[in-house]
Amino acid sequence: MSYLSHGKQIGRGVVVAGTLTALSLTAIPMAAYANGSGVGAAIGLGILGGVIAGAAIASSAPPAYAAPLAPADYPAQPYYTPTWYPSDR
Repeated sequence: MSYLSHGKQIGRGVVVAGTLTALSLTAIPMAAYANGSGVGAAIGLGILGGVIAGAAIASSAPPAYAAPLAPADYPAQPYYTPTWYPSDR
């Protein structure tokens, strides 16, 4: 494959990516402005509902089918007496 055909493929890819980006940016709706009455209260109640739902999920009991973990029975560690090494002074 020559450098020219490789360059053409890269150029086409850049053009396609740019076209898709331009089309997707023009299709995005503009920001909505909340101008109605009681909109702030609705937003606050939605957040409060999310907090309550999250707290209910977080504080729920674990499922009944979960097997309890058995306590590990490790043997006692051996005690090694300290070894005194002569120091060179």
